[in-house]
Parts: sequence; structure tokens; C-alpha cells
Amino acid sequence: MPGVTRETVVPGVTPQELFDVVTDYPSYPRFFKDFTRVRVLSTEGDVQTVEFTAKVVKEVSYTLRIAHDAEALKTRWTFVRGTLITESKGGWSFSEAPGGAKIDYDAEIEVNAPLPGFIKKKIQDAILNRSIATMFDQLAAEVKRRR
Repeated sequence: MPGVTRETVVPGVTPQELFDVVTDYPSYPRFFKDFTRVRVLSTEGDVQTVEFTAKVVKEVSYTLRIAHDAEALKTRWTFVRGTLITESKGGWSFSEAPGGAKIDYDAEIEVNAPLPGFIKKKIQDAILNRSIATMFDQLAAEVKRRR
């Protein structure tokens, strides 16, 4: 399954602030430009089942089961179901860094749909690679906006 691992340091923010924004799923369409709708379907303790709809080449919808570790400031997700996307796993981790906070992000995704191979590759690339740099910037901007 294609995947990506990225890390970055965001100056002037705290790990807790980043964690709070990342786990505020219903707000995603406001600050992550690719998401058009996000709904929390259920909450059981520190685990939420969340449905995401995004526009990346084509509209994709998928549901993830996301475990939260608020003390360690980490999330881990596993795939539940989706359209076009047939598998995904990954997570976020936030820690202190000189002058700010460090983000560690990893994700794997499988697109399996009756589409030409080059379109499936474009969807995977849009989700895994192209959107990550802007995603980090959008996350940092949202933290600062909430202050």
C-alpha cells in the first residue's frame, strides 16, 4: 500500500494546540481545503469513527476509526469503509521542539476503483503527497486563528 511519512516543526505553537485542532474533525472543511464534509459518526471512549469527504481529482469518501491518546498527543487510525479508497492507516504525533512543536505524520492509502491506473495514481498522490505541505500550513494557521 502506498504511504508517506513526514515531519515538520511549526514555530510558535504548542503540541497541545496542534492536537486540539487535528482532533476537531467537524471543523476540517473550514481549514483543510480538500475536505468538503466531515462527520463524527460515533464516539466510544477515546475512539471516534469519522466519515471524511474530500475533493481530490474526484470526490472520495471514507470512514476511519481513530484512536486518541490525549496524554501522549497522538492519534492512530484504521480504515472502516470508503468509496474509491479501500484501505488506509496512519496517524499524527505532536511533541515539543525548540521554539514550537514537532509534527510527525504517517499515512498509507489504497485506491481501488474502476478507474484508469493514472487516475488512481493521481488520487493517491493528491492525498499522500501534494496535500501534505499545505495541510501542515493550514493546520498551523488554524492554531493561530483560534488564539
